[in-house]
Amino acid sequence: MSPDPVSRRNLLAFAAATVAAAPLLNACGTQPSPPRPPVAKPTPARAPQPGPTIQREVVRSRHRGTDVELALTYPSGVRSLEGLPLVLYLHGRDGLQPNAMPADTMTALEAEHRAGTTPAFGLVSVDGGYNSYWFDGSANGDVLSMLLEELPSWLRERGYGAGDGQPFAVGGISSGGFGALHYAIARSRLGSPVEGVGVLAPALTTNWAHAEERGAFADQQQWHRVDPLEHIDDLGGVPLGVWVGDVDPFFEGAEQLAHDHPNTRVFSVLPGGHEGKVFDAVGTDMVRYFANLAPERI
Repeated sequence: MSPDPVSRRNLLAFAAATVAAAPLLNACGTQPSPPRPPVAKPTPARAPQPGPTIQREVVRSRHRGTDVELALTYPSGVRSLEGLPLVLYLHGRDGLQPNAMPADTMTALEAEHRAGTTPAFGLVSVDGGYNSYWFDGSANGDVLSMLLEELPSWLRERGYGAGDGQPFAVGGISSGGFGALHYAIARSRLGSPVEGVGVLAPALTTNWAHAEERGAFADQQQWHRVDPLEHIDDLGGVPLGVWVGDVDPFFEGAEQLAHDHPNTRVFSVLPGGHEGKVFDAVGTDMVRYFANLAPERI
């Protein structure tokens, strides 16, 4: 039986109306969903960089009248510490914790030794107290005498460093840079000069008003007595390396130091102030600087 002509006509009309209405339906939000963007694959996490070994212990300092922490940092590949050449590294304002030196310096000590580009040497640090500028008669006691007299004994007892227990070089950051210069001058006066000095953002001031703000000196006379800039001639011809930010508040003092000393090997000015981005930018340079001065291992 043939389909009813009217019904067939109605069906065709409905189909045509549906096609005509399709753009309007799409405009009302019934269009197909756009394809999903591809899912980004997560970036594999970078393995943490291996660090050096840090060996800590507590010793008694008669010059400070208290127990102090002694820390030795050395490449993890070093199996024996006997006769290991050492750099004395003096901490800044906040003390020895968590570390005396910036993390990048410790990372570089490890990385350079692993790569075979530097000989084995270590960094020894001792607690000089809060806001230490590393001079005798300070609020923290006779800190310089601790370094000159007690530290060599501690190192000799443990078989570290040269036979006399003296670090072959000295470095420091901020007020520890002030102290490193003060220590090196004292060693030169005693006839036992260091092989080199390396200072990062040394807290050197060029006038008493700035020095007084540090809160570390009893009076102007004491500052004059210990200020490395006033006694730089006593350092002799010891090699010197200086790293500092171009807008560091101690830049003028660092610049004067580098200019006045006759054997400045490095004067590196980096963009930045007295801050972490500068401190963590010099590790490799400083490690290589000390490595070039290091004596052969005994």
